[in-house]
Amino acid sequence: MDNNLGCEEEFILLDLDDCLCDIPPNAPFVLSGLDTQSPTLLIGDSIKLIGEYQETVGTCYFFSETKCDTSGKFSKEVNPLGSLQKVIKFTILTEDQNKAELFRNL
Repeated sequence: MDNNLGCEEEFILLDLDDCLCDIPPNAPFVLSGLDTQSPTLLIGDSIKLIGEYQETVGTCYFFSETKCDTSGKFSKEVNPLGSLQKVIKFTILTEDQNKAELFRNL
């Protein structure tokens, strides 16, 4: 029995381009507040980012790429994974923003 009947997957791109910090590979992270106007992303113990939703113009598609060996020749196979219509643009959370966030949650 399929428990996902009637459910659609929704993909969201996390844009970290404005974050001028070194994010270690395989760092643990917590993404919270996806249902709020300003989701937060905590990376490791020290990097805290705040996001803002941005609607995309049109639809963005993303694909996976796998290497195939067909009769001794290597080629690439590209498969669609999904599409997205939302982007969360993240910036580093400043101390003032952090205090404002605490007062909003009281």
